Amino acid sequence: MASKAAKRSEGTASQAVQTMIGNVCRLVSLPAPEQREFNSIAVPVVCQCTELGITVEQTCAWLAGHQEDIEQLLRQHGAVLFRGFPLETAEHFDAFIKTFKGYEDLPYEESLSFAVRVDVTGRVCTTNEGKKGGQVFHHEQAQTPHWPSKLFFYCERPATRGGGTAVCPSDQVLIKLRQAHPDFVQQLEDKGVKYTAYMASVQDASKGAGRSWKSFFGRDTREEVEKRMTELGYTWEWLENDALKATSPVLKAVRQAPGTDKQVFFNQLVAQIANAKEFGASDDGEAEANLSKYMTFGDGSPLDLKALKYAQQACDECAVELLWQAKDVALLDNYLVMHARRDFDGPRRVLASLVR
Repeated sequence: MASKAAKRSEGTASQAVQTMIGNVCRLVSLPAPEQREFNSIAVPVVCQCTELGITVEQTCAWLAGHQEDIEQLLRQHGAVLFRGFPLETAEHFDAFIKTFKGYEDLPYEESLSFAVRVDVTGRVCTTNEGKKGGQVFHHEQAQTPHWPSKLFFYCERPATRGGGTAVCPSDQVLIKLRQAHPDFVQQLEDKGVKYTAYMASVQDASKGAGRSWKSFFGRDTREEVEKRMTELGYTWEWLENDALKATSPVLKAVRQAPGTDKQVFFNQLVAQIANAKEFGASDDGEAEANLSKYMTFGDGSPLDLKALKYAQQACDECAVELLWQAKDVALLDNYLVMHARRDFDGPRRVLASLVR
């Protein structure tokens, strides 16, 4: 049963877990920092394929028969790592994703991601096509009115050096932040937040936040984009060189993760400092000195930089490192965990799929 599998996976991360899911998968433990425990809950839970010679079709059949088990593990642990399954190509990954019943695709064309991505198959796209450097912890698209509920990542080719994906439990970050900066958290809960983006009319794949306003809003003309922004609750200003300044509606920064009793730090406040450099700030100093150009409380008042710096520190303290192996798949609950790409050298191909 799912509850039995989830319960038995709560042991010390350094101890091997012997729970089987069906006859092809065993829950196993990894050494830190690849797996850590928070309140006796391991992150991620690791599903290791034990069946030699299993096919993609057999993998999908196993998955279809144990989706409920996997989903209960996901609700409890926030991240599930599938390792050792025969997923050799993007098409295999696509088939794996499509096996999950009720997981509606959020295609890149409809998403409100700042990143430049490239579609690969019907359900699969590249991850951020921008700079190779590391990225800051964030909940996917939490700076917008529409975000995915879950994320799949697939490693087709690990980097020569680095290039892992770190995750951190968002509830643990919020607990730390509430203890250190209770007034700041209270203001987040009372006021919400707004984000401002500065976008060009053409894509810039050299940037981590280089998506054009045409692609971001999925429209080709200013008039069509203005209509879409009105529908989404944005305010805007057209700038020189056909650039767009767009400010989101007021969004919650603290939420309760659906299906759980956990309060989470669901936002992109920490990542927005890094985004600011690509929106026009020349360096970290300028971005931090002019923070209100890029994000504010919902009433327009300035955010506390010291508290944001502490939030970033808390993310790093809670980080768990997914050190990719070829054919790995990670399923993340976008409410329960944040994620961040680590910097890397050499070729790397990690693909993604978003679930509404």
